[in-house]
This record gives sequence, structure tokens and C-alpha cells, in this order.
Amino acid sequence: MHDSDEAVAPEPDPGPCDLCGGPIPPSLQIFSLVPDSSVIHPEDPDQDGQRLLAACSPEHLSDLQQRYRRRPYVNEELWSGKIARALRAHPEGLDDEHLVQATGLNFIQIEHALSWESERFLRSETLPDADETPAGADERPADEW
Repeated sequence: MHDSDEAVAPEPDPGPCDLCGGPIPPSLQIFSLVPDSSVIHPEDPDQDGQRLLAACSPEHLSDLQQRYRRRPYVNEELWSGKIARALRAHPEGLDDEHLVQATGLNFIQIEHALSWESERFLRSETLPDADETPAGADERPADEW
């Protein structure tokens, strides 16, 4: 292979700004990790409850951080996500003991998460367009976004 045959790998695309959706120049990649109980990592439980924000400017990052500071962190929402991940990984189902092992939660946390989900479901049945409401959005003040 000749030097001219080697392709230069392009820099990874940081994706769009989480606030405005605009492109983020590679020279100005600004990130922040914020608490968010609606975030469940597909495989790594240590990353649950943390959202990685990307912004195109310090001002946009600051605005995003403020928005997430105002969003309630709901433990039951986080626990519910952990249960859902465990059940997706075990479509054959899990008994109570195996669900505790798969989620890292205790029985009380699982019970609270299931109650939270039931209440959320019942509220969605009485609200118009409830099927378009993202998880956890019913806890966020309507004027926040």
C-alpha cells in the first residue's frame, strides 16, 4: 500500500446541538452530563439516570443545564426503566427474585416503580393526546420547554 492509498479517517460527527439542532463544529464541542431519571442505558446500569448533553455554544449548554435542573428527578421513573430493560433482556419473564437480581433494585423499589407506572397509565387514559407524551414529561412543568 502506498502512502497516497491510505484514507484519512474523518473526525467523528458530534451530532446536532441538543438545544437548537444546529451542527456543532468539531472545534467547539461542548458536553455536559446532567441528572435525568428518564435515561436508561441499553446495557450499562452505571450510566442510568444521566443524560449527555451536546451544545454548539456555552450559552446553549447553560440553557440546557438550567432546563434539566428544573426537571424533577423521579426515582420511580428510573426504577421503572431498569425494570423495562430487564424484561426486554428476558422476554421469557422473570420471577420476583430474578427481577431483583436483574435490576439491582429491592422489592420496595420495584413495587413503587410499578405503582408509579400504573398511576401514569391511569392519568394518560384521562388526558387527550396522552400517547404522544414522552416518559417523565407529565412531571415537568408545561411552561419549561
